[in-house]
Amino acid sequence: MKLKAKSGQVLILVLLVVVVALAVGLSVASRNLTNLKTSAQTEQSQRAFAAAEGGIEDVLSRLTQVASAIPAGGSTTQNVTVGSLTASVTVTASNIYQFTIDLGTVGQVDLRGASGQIQLEWANASDSIEANQPASLEVTQVSQSGSSYSQTRTAWSGGNFGGRSESGFSPPACTPSSAFKLCTRIPLDSGAVSIRIRPFWVKTTVKVTSVGGSLPVQTYNLASVATTTSGVTRKVQVARTALPTLPAAFDYVLFSNSDISK
Repeated sequence: MKLKAKSGQVLILVLLVVVVALAVGLSVASRNLTNLKTSAQTEQSQRAFAAAEGGIEDVLSRLTQVASAIPAGGSTTQNVTVGSLTASVTVTASNIYQFTIDLGTVGQVDLRGASGQIQLEWANASDSIEANQPASLEVTQVSQSGSSYSQTRTAWSGGNFGGRSESGFSPPACTPSSAFKLCTRIPLDSGAVSIRIRPFWVKTTVKVTSVGGSLPVQTYNLASVATTTSGVTRKVQVARTALPTLPAAFDYVLFSNSDISK
């Protein structure tokens, strides 16, 4: 009887060891499978992202050609092969200028062919930095007459915060939409080709539209989508201004075709 009892105990111990070993083995196998799945998904995600990014870069390199046939508010789709994948890049043209302009930089709006009045809204109402103490703006309108260029500068105050010294700054002159805190309207000069917008004090989001007229295409929004064979999809979006922006220092540069005498 004792021999049979010991045999039963040994059998139970063996079964326990087998169960523990099986549990450990399954746990290790499950972890390895999870790691392999994660690695595969990461690799597929990187491939899809790289393809989407490559599609964007390809279209950006020939954006002038692609955009030449897109009217304001219209769009076109380009299929770009990147390695073994295809990126579908949609380019949409917009005649509204809306960008965040950082301190020390300048936003530039194309006015060639524009009509009506220029409405400029700024200070994003949902951004605590912009909304609580809105930026002030310097707006430079550049005009052309023959081979000569001229500038008209106006300054618009964001408000008297913290003892700002803004002699010559005008108060905002219109009611903004709910998305912005401040608004003003600027008449077009004869032969206007562009306006340059410089913020003071803080960064600001600026939206430029036309009232009683229209603006030429201001921005191109590019959205590139690529999908791998396993179904992983990645999307890359880029906004590019139609008119290349000159550096901020341009506003203070003196140019002459001949020598400049002091």
